[in-house]
Amino acid sequence: MSTKSYNKSKNTLVIVESPAKCAKIESFLGSNYKCVASFGHLRKLESLDDIDQYFNIKYKNDEKKEKQIDKLRREIAQAQEVILATDDDREGEAIAWHICSLFDLPVQTTKRIIFHEITESAIQNAMMNPRTLDMNKVNSQQTRQVLDLMVGFKVSPVLWKYISSNGLSAGRCQTPALKIIYDNHVEIANNPGNKLYNTTGYFSGGIAFELNKEYESESTVCDFLENTCEYNHVFTRSEPKKVFKEPPQPLTTSRIQQLASNELHISPKETMKLCQTLYEEGYITYMRTDSKKYSAEFVENVKTYIIQNYNDKRYIHNEIDSLKNSMKRENDDTPSPPPEKTKPKKTKGASKKAKDADNEVKPQEAHEAIRPTHLEMRDLGDDNDKIKAREKKMYKLIWETTLESCMAPAEYYSITANISAPMDAKYALTSELLNFLGWKIVANDKSLKDEKENKTYHRLNQIKQGSTIKYNKITCKFVLKNLKQHYTEAKLVQLLEEKGIGRPSTFSMIVDKIQDKAYVKKEDIPGKRVICKDFELEDDTISETETTREFGNEKNKLVIQQMGVVVMEFLYKHFNELFNYEYTSEMETILDKISKGEKVWTDCCNTCLGEIDGLIGKLKNAEVEHTTKKTTTGKRSDKYEIQIDDTHSYIIGKYGPVIKCTVDSKKTMFLPVKKDIDISILESGGYKLQDLVDTATWTVSSQKGICGINTNVLGTYEDQDLILKKGKFGLYVEWGTNTKSLKVFGNRPIENITYNDVVKVLEETSPNASSNTVRNLTETISIRRGKFGDYIFYKNEKMFKPEFFKLNGFEGDYKSCDKTQLIAWINDTYHIY
Repeated sequence: MSTKSYNKSKNTLVIVESPAKCAKIESFLGSNYKCVASFGHLRKLESLDDIDQYFNIKYKNDEKKEKQIDKLRREIAQAQEVILATDDDREGEAIAWHICSLFDLPVQTTKRIIFHEITESAIQNAMMNPRTLDMNKVNSQQTRQVLDLMVGFKVSPVLWKYISSNGLSAGRCQTPALKIIYDNHVEIANNPGNKLYNTTGYFSGGIAFELNKEYESESTVCDFLENTCEYNHVFTRSEPKKVFKEPPQPLTTSRIQQLASNELHISPKETMKLCQTLYEEGYITYMRTDSKKYSAEFVENVKTYIIQNYNDKRYIHNEIDSLKNSMKRENDDTPSPPPEKTKPKKTKGASKKAKDADNEVKPQEAHEAIRPTHLEMRDLGDDNDKIKAREKKMYKLIWETTLESCMAPAEYYSITANISAPMDAKYALTSELLNFLGWKIVANDKSLKDEKENKTYHRLNQIKQGSTIKYNKITCKFVLKNLKQHYTEAKLVQLLEEKGIGRPSTFSMIVDKIQDKAYVKKEDIPGKRVICKDFELEDDTISETETTREFGNEKNKLVIQQMGVVVMEFLYKHFNELFNYEYTSEMETILDKISKGEKVWTDCCNTCLGEIDGLIGKLKNAEVEHTTKKTTTGKRSDKYEIQIDDTHSYIIGKYGPVIKCTVDSKKTMFLPVKKDIDISILESGGYKLQDLVDTATWTVSSQKGICGINTNVLGTYEDQDLILKKGKFGLYVEWGTNTKSLKVFGNRPIENITYNDVVKVLEETSPNASSNTVRNLTETISIRRGKFGDYIFYKNEKMFKPEFFKLNGFEGDYKSCDKTQLIAWINDTYHIY
């Protein structure tokens, strides 16, 4: 039996996608190896004109890559052997094929290697187990590219014709993703929430119990409280039972995007960028994967690590071996290539079989879940210039989640206590006492101390079964429940995965795309302010209080814009068959089948082309509803236009929705539109012109008078009309009984003064404005200017003195960055909220 190896004496060129990998790979392979990068795709498919009727494709060199193409040509000419080492996914396989085609390398014999971590053992193992190109995967990628091009080049021009000729687009995955946001938008609009009363009972020791009923009316609440006065409340308690909290699952591409969004407040796009850096620097495995398994070697290493660091085998999950991959690729754009005859590499921690025969059949190394390459490295140090604070946080998240996924469940004792109540109701409280940390020992944060010492649990156990217990206080608080929430980026990624739209490697791009097109924006949503009447029973006396509370306010959520609504409703009216969730998911399944050689790629393209052409043909033959209306000029038009009155209409302009004001046949002006316009109400004629025009962003000018808008009203401020006026001493502004001089604007023309300009002056000169405040972040946190530079000021209503924190370590511009990013950094760094 001989040992499998590879030729180290040849002058060999290894081609990867990213230049960041080159130096590290060269250091593993030795002086006879040179590693160069393609910098991604070298060729492109520009238009449908480059595809003939038989789907023969004419690719063009990317002009931006000409220098790299020339460099690769020189390097290939000098090499004795070329090895392709592009990423292990459909795009990577296609890039490798393009390199063969562009530089006349034989597809059948050019070596292709696969690795999922940039470590010496992984690279050496890949070199000993080369394969050739998988043309099924190349065909699958080519199909995806052609389908995307057909949708973009055929459907997008329809949007230009019927809605607006400026920048609108449809996409095979982009449009269904937008539909997810749109459907949620419709649900939110149709769900005002339920007005209810939550009842809380405070009994012995001040422990709060929640009533199992919610009341809808004030009269029912009063009846309940009146009956409570004479009621004997009886306490019962269940026997303690063991409950288990399972560890997190291994990290797939989708899950790391969701977890990073929720835990670190990092977007899917930024998450993939950070993971790419960690992968290229050799700290984690490949980050584009659907697999929830680890290599057998890694699982054995985890077992050893847990025993060495926690001194107890109980911390190892009793089903940890089920996490070992079977060496067969899962559905991750990466079907198994033909097996190679090879000798497996000896590893530490796994079984160390001495020597195997050269002819042993071993499949290519399978994809794994995202994990650290070196488990012993809990944190990243400061010795790598490419690793900044955000990369360190991402690595820590991956390291902790990976280890936790291999550990035993956390074990609790749980009891449920009940207290009887009038009107067939009861109070209930479930309390848990931590008995065994399990996977939670990894983070072992401060909150676990409370779970271990749970005073409520012990107090409930001390109360006598069946005893009568007196109430201290009963509160009935008004709530607005079951309000539908907007989606976060993390939630959208989850839904894309559940509905089969796109692939893990494309989720971040899809989420980014619908925002780049301004169909969707990430925004804060103000809540509904409601006057609430609350009730309280104490000492058999019922009292009422009125307060104003806010319900449904949200931070950093994806909100569909008016343009997104218009585009979405048009596409799903006329192209529903092409963009519905089921069709999009089925298309991904077909791409998978092509990658396995189970379907012919050109058949898929032909079918899709016929469907697109058929839908476009129907639209051309049908009368589009909005084209039956005359425009403000009296002419008919294909363009999307909603008539408001004889001279005003709502259209999609170059930069989004605007009000078109046609004074006469020669003069047209465009007015900005308010953000929160409901398109369905607009289409039904439910808005007046004054309701639609956004005076806050529109300059005061003679246009307002011409277009039928009050010339001097800028908007509202403190619930009053904010009116710009010119008096004996110059410009001033008036709202209600208040006035303020605008001398600060000097000789600025009146038509150049906006609502925002005026409000800024009012707020800066307010008696409550702090002269040293740089930026207000929340009610309790602000950035202040001090003698030695800017700092973080923190004080809540319970604190006697404020606390001060440094801004050192924040990488963005704290004066102009996204506020939520800065707040998240402060929360994570100083643990203040």
